[in-house]
Amino acid sequence: MADSLLQCREVCVRFGGVQALSSVSCTVEKGTITSIIGPNGAGKTTLLNAVTGTVDPASGSILFAGEGLTGLPPHVRAGRGVLRTFQNLEIFTNMTVLENVMAGRHRMGRYGVLDAFFRTPRYRREERATRDAAMHALGFVGLESMALLPAGELAYGNQRLLEMARVIVAAPDLLLLDEPAAGLNMQETRQLGELIRRMRDELGITVALVEHDMELVMDVSDRILVLSFGAVLAEGTPLEIQRNPEVVAAYLGTDDEETTDGGA
Repeated sequence: MADSLLQCREVCVRFGGVQALSSVSCTVEKGTITSIIGPNGAGKTTLLNAVTGTVDPASGSILFAGEGLTGLPPHVRAGRGVLRTFQNLEIFTNMTVLENVMAGRHRMGRYGVLDAFFRTPRYRREERATRDAAMHALGFVGLESMALLPAGELAYGNQRLLEMARVIVAAPDLLLLDEPAAGLNMQETRQLGELIRRMRDELGITVALVEHDMELVMDVSDRILVLSFGAVLAEGTPLEIQRNPEVVAAYLGTDDEETTDGGA
């Protein structure tokens, strides 16, 4: 059995008088792909934000590799290997594709400002290593031939792949993906699913993703967590979730509801 890499214990998040998460407990096992699904407003992105430190839980605890994350700022969590992408692309359009990916690697650099100013041997050595790692990440996602193009010239689907390369190069232990298939066509979504599986299988990256594309979710997931109104509704394998009557009724809908509502 895989080891628990991420553990959320009774996590509650409030925004004013709104209870965004209510006693959410879940685990993400090392070496797996876990999808987080649920209706709009269910608290999916809020859970990612709590894990990465962009929102503070009102109560509960979050552990990564057995150590508490609660209270740590986002950059410290990133330094420990917890990285994420966002719903909206965060591409530096005025930089080349290669420079975008190299920027994702710089958190691992050890040289200082003076090293960069005087271009010391340590600076040059680390920059070469960063460039090599960035090119390898671009090759992994299939964008190596586009390395010197301005990032803003890439098609949207390739910009999504560029975003993936930029987090891959930072060697995360846990990668949180927030709606990675948003805006992609069917072929691009299938390509994304294959890439996510390769990240798990070939790079050893544990993945947790928030996603609305149910075909992608059922295709790539080892486990699925279902949220509804800020609480855990169900958790299990894709087959278990598909067969769970509470999930079908609350999230996927039922034939009776469609008849009553006229299919709306």
